[in-house]
This record gives sequence, structure tokens and C-alpha cells, in this order.
Amino acid sequence: MSASNKIAIGRTRGLFTRTEALQQGFTDKQLQKGPFRRIFHGVYAHESVPVTHELRCLGAAMVLPSSAVITGRSAATLHGIELASTYDPVEVLAKNLKRAHGLRVWDTRRHHSEYLPWGGVQMATLVRTALDLLTKNPLQQGVACVDALLHSGMLSREALGRFMDGRHDDGIIRARRGFELLDGRAESLPESVLRVKFRLRGLHPVPQLEIPGEFGATLRGDLGFPDAKVIVEYEGRWHADPDQFRRDERRRRWLRSNGWLIIVVTAEDLATAPDHLVDTVVRAVRERGERDCSARELLSSGQF
Repeated sequence: MSASNKIAIGRTRGLFTRTEALQQGFTDKQLQKGPFRRIFHGVYAHESVPVTHELRCLGAAMVLPSSAVITGRSAATLHGIELASTYDPVEVLAKNLKRAHGLRVWDTRRHHSEYLPWGGVQMATLVRTALDLLTKNPLQQGVACVDALLHSGMLSREALGRFMDGRHDDGIIRARRGFELLDGRAESLPESVLRVKFRLRGLHPVPQLEIPGEFGATLRGDLGFPDAKVIVEYEGRWHADPDQFRRDERRRRWLRSNGWLIIVVTAEDLATAPDHLVDTVVRAVRERGERDCSARELLSSGQF
């Protein structure tokens, strides 16, 4: 697609390039201090235009070569699975592209069947997006992102497995290891990260564990170890919803009164002391599991 056509697409969202502005008589000082904001390097919009990651992808598309492919968290967000925050770097596959602020670029081979036209450039299909998330991110983060794709129902584990079969891309060994750890039941990225951390320590938590509650109700725990009666829950979503906080507190009181140990994890715990957190959970699961096993042995022997 020609540069003029890409600019025309951007204009439909209120975007314009620095070059266009200078041609219209604006100065760089006016662009910096006037009623404008920079959306991407060399691309601007009026300050009244809401900034989203999608808009920033469109701004990047105005200055990227037409062969560039938006992928990773950016492509997932464009597909409707919001993995990228507004000002996260736009993730792109492109050849011989100079580094630029606001871009995360890889020069990686891709095939025509793996992308679709979007905004004057290309956008990776979901299955290609998943592969790039697994190959180009640390194991835990890559798995968590692809878990979110699976959870959306827009991608299946089987489809991704077929797509990865026989490939030799850079990072494919890490991607295959990540594929074995995938589970789309988690309802947030931190829950997936926690699950993978536990798996790597030899534990097998059940995401969204269902527990029979009082009056026939079914209670859920973010990550459950049913044999040890341990639940690990991520606290992040409480603060945005006071009603949810109160419901969770009632649920947790009932679970505790019925023998469950609940370990609540905060964003700070996960960011600053993940190893200590994992050690705490591993110890609790093993100690309670061993205690329960000993109790069953006593019962079966008739000594208790």
C-alpha cells in the first residue's frame, strides 16, 4: 500500500504526520505545545482524540513499511484480547528496520498465510501471534499471554499445536516448553504466571477450582490444590469492585471454616518476592498433603 493510502487511513482516526503539519505551515514548537499530542514517532493527533493502543498501532502503521507485521501483544489487542496497555511498545516483525522509540521489532521470517492486511500494514493471525508470544518472551510471561488467547475461545490449543508442528523458528525450543504448560482456564495474566511458577516447582494447581459450598452453591478458587485443601488467590481485581471484595470475603470465611487454607497474593508480592511466595505455597501444600495422608493411613489402620 502506498504511503498516501496509509496516511488516508490514519486521517479517518484523526491522525496526521509531522511532514503534513509542516506542509500546512505548523512548526515543531506548535506541535509540541499546541493542542496536539504525539501518538507515535512523527505522528500526531489533536489532544481531544482518545489514545488507545490500537490508535498507536495505527500511528505506527503510517510510518512503517507496508510489509511490516504487527504481532505479539499488539496483535492480540487488535484481535480484541487486550494484552497491551496504551503506551506499551508496538510489537512488529520487519526487515532492516531501524530501532525507534515505541517499537519492539524482530527481523523474523514469516509466511503470507500468517498475516492479514490491517491499517496499511499487516497483522499477524492469532495462531502466529501466539507463536511470537511464546518465542519472544520469557517463559512465564509468554505462557500467560497465550493462556489469555485460549481463554478467549478465539484460539484452540490444538490449532496452535498443529501450527507449531515441524517449525524451526528462533526460540522454538522455549515455545515448545511453553506449549506444554498452557492452560486457558485462568482468568488473568497474574494467575497464569503464578500457575506456571508452581508447575516449575513440581506442583499442579487447578485453575478456577470448583468447590461445593453451602446450600448447593459452587465456590471457586483462582488456583487450587484440592488434596491439600489450599487455595491461592490473586488480589489484583478487588480494588476496582467493592461488591466483589465483599463477596470474596464471605466466600473465603466459609472456606476457612471448612478447613481450607487461603493464601492471598498481591501484585507487590508477585513483583518483589516471587521466590518467597512460591516457597510459602510449596511448603503449605506439601505439609498439609502429608498431614492428610497420615490421617488417612491412621483411619485405614484402625488406630484413630
